[in-house]
Amino acid sequence: MSTTRHLASAGSLVLLATLASCTDPGEREADWEFIHAAIIEPNCATASCHSSLSKTAGIDFEDVDSSYDFLVDQFFVVPFEQNSNLLFLLNGVERPLMPPDGPLPKADVDLIKAWIADGALR
Repeated sequence: MSTTRHLASAGSLVLLATLASCTDPGEREADWEFIHAAIIEPNCATASCHSSLSKTAGIDFEDVDSSYDFLVDQFFVVPFEQNSNLLFLLNGVERPLMPPDGPLPKADVDLIKAWIADGALR
C-alpha cells in the first residue's frame, strides 16, 4: 500500500473517531435551542401530535420560542425544579407517557432534566 493510501486510511479513521465522539450523549449541550431541534421538534411536533396541523391538546411545538413560552408559562417546566411536570410526562409517572408511541431515549430525558436543573434558560 502506498504512503498516500496509508495517510488517507489514517485520515478516515481519525474522521470516524471524531464523528463518533460528537454523538456521545454526554457531550450534547443542555440548551433550549439544541433540545428543541434535536428532541422536541422531531418527537413531539409531529403531524399526529403537537404540530400546527394537529395541535393535540391545543399545543404546537414547531416554533422554538412559542414552545419554550408554553412549557414555562404553563408550568410544565419550572427552572431548577427536578420535579417539573414535563419530566413526569416523559417518564410516564402519574400521567400518560409522552410521546405516547414510545418513550424517549434515557439520554434525551437526562439532557432535558439537566437543562431544567441548570435553570431552563432559553
